[in-house]
Amino acid sequence: MFAIAAMVVSCNKNNDQNSKGINIKGNIPGSQAKSLNANSDNALSLSDATKVLVFSNNYSQLYDIVNGSFTVSGKLGSGIALIFLDSNNKYIGNLSSQGLNMLPLGSLTNGENTSIDLSTLTLVGNAVVPSHDPFGNEIIITPEEINTLKVIGSYYASIAKNIDADNDGIPDVLSKKQLVVYSKYARYSGKWGLNESLPVLTDNAHSFINYSVDIDGGSGLTFSNGNITLSGPADSPYNDISTWGFMLNSGNAGFTSSFNRQTGAPEGAPWGTAFLPFKMGTYTLTLDGTNKYTLDYSNIDVQYNLVIIAPTLHTNSDGKLTSLSFEYKLPDGTAVNPASILTQVMVQFADISYHQLYNSPNMAATTDISAIKFDSPFDIAALNQIDIWYDDLLGNKYDIIWRGTN
Repeated sequence: MFAIAAMVVSCNKNNDQNSKGINIKGNIPGSQAKSLNANSDNALSLSDATKVLVFSNNYSQLYDIVNGSFTVSGKLGSGIALIFLDSNNKYIGNLSSQGLNMLPLGSLTNGENTSIDLSTLTLVGNAVVPSHDPFGNEIIITPEEINTLKVIGSYYASIAKNIDADNDGIPDVLSKKQLVVYSKYARYSGKWGLNESLPVLTDNAHSFINYSVDIDGGSGLTFSNGNITLSGPADSPYNDISTWGFMLNSGNAGFTSSFNRQTGAPEGAPWGTAFLPFKMGTYTLTLDGTNKYTLDYSNIDVQYNLVIIAPTLHTNSDGKLTSLSFEYKLPDGTAVNPASILTQVMVQFADISYHQLYNSPNMAATTDISAIKFDSPFDIAALNQIDIWYDDLLGNKYDIIWRGTN
């Protein structure tokens, strides 16, 4: 079941619907650049920073710091991390405000015309803290949404390590050979709503989740005859990692590939095969048997950015579908603004044999994604499953699965 949409959605992952740049700038005065955390094991200070790596779910770019100042660009509707590096591309720290290590560029005060001045930056441990907090100013976001987006700092340290996966001392993005690692989750969520009947969310004991690790390679990378493997983690390697699928020349990427660890599904699961989670650690990606790349993978708990997108089907007197409406809630039932957490949403219908009946276009979270209206009534007599896919602002992908019965 999980395979139905995996490659289709991966192909759409790099479809940039919001290329407008949001200018973000800041200053690093030498007098305030030393770390304020005496217990930090980071021997570098912020004054050692010479570059800023801007990382999002489908792109990364290096910017120079000139005379203690920088200006970078982030894409509207994305979430970006700002990672500060020294002249040897060593990780110093990442931008952090209110404990959130990223900038969600979804709900902005002036939309695509918003600019953000972080003002003076200070290093506290590995957190690069701005004197001007954009949250509640340029970025419209609630405290609940900030807490939902918080992740462990090691995620960003892993990103920094992965900028030179082939270990040649040169950032891979400069040769279009960058590798981006992200997680994919498929969560069975319950019964969809129908007309006046609301969706019914399954209880936690039956909200089964499948896991996989996906890797996108830059346009300078490729392989032949499906010759791609993933092994690791280095300290305790798995013996059950398999290549679930791949696609070459996927959007702006040279390839995208999905890996999983398969086992039998537990009793009561809605599918016959379970995909186990991956531990955080150092993995090796091998292309064509000899080209090896070292990748740090920091697994983010699925609960961090989990949004339950609950669908309700609306039909006409003939029982045919005229529209599909959505509610966006956290697992505890709190309603959220999708633009604060998501980048895009896509819907798929499948029959009992998991043949696709309908694929929606990717819908940007910065637009109105409260409903899909059908120009012609859609026959849902064979409909068995609805998959609602979304990307979180970190680049991870979620498949929220619904059926007509629990």
